[in-house]
Amino acid sequence: MGLMTREDMLRELELLPAWQLRTPAPEMAVDIARVSTRQDVGLKPDPQVESVTEIVEIPAQILTLGAILPPTFAHIASENGEYLFVLPSAIMSAEESQLFQNICKAMRINVKAAVTSESMVEIVLANQTKLVIAMGEATAQVLLQSTESLDNLREKLHILSEIKPEPKLIATYDAGHLLVNVQDKAKAWRDLCMAMQALQE
Repeated sequence: MGLMTREDMLRELELLPAWQLRTPAPEMAVDIARVSTRQDVGLKPDPQVESVTEIVEIPAQILTLGAILPPTFAHIASENGEYLFVLPSAIMSAEESQLFQNICKAMRINVKAAVTSESMVEIVLANQTKLVIAMGEATAQVLLQSTESLDNLREKLHILSEIKPEPKLIATYDAGHLLVNVQDKAKAWRDLCMAMQALQE
């Protein structure tokens, strides 16, 4: 019995086809300088296949989806239902939560748990709210349907005439803003004093 060649060994191990596949394919000499068009390399368009460019138009309401969806605010009502705080978000840091609790203590009111909702009307009607405190510029702008800055919306007693029996609204700074801008705490306290006075009228 003669010696087995490499091909014989690979054939016995059933590896010969795989080994042959790894053999480099013979190179084709191509003149790169000459190949410049599809016709030069034999790539001709198929007359049976039409070239179609489809333009997909995205509806405008999808492009502006973020603008048309109403924002979700956090609503915190007092236990007696007279006050309703509307906050930019129900997620507050420990410092923001502590500051909000201090505000409630200073106003001598107890509050319920926060409720996240896109509609304030149902909450106002359910609690028979008399005064809404909008905390933060974005919150005040949405509730008042205004583009004015918070500085222009503050220190005014607004009436929500679209809700019966027309609760009042005071706009002021949110807790996050007050933690960064400590100098505005005095302004916020004036807003809250106006709110308490308006409720007594």
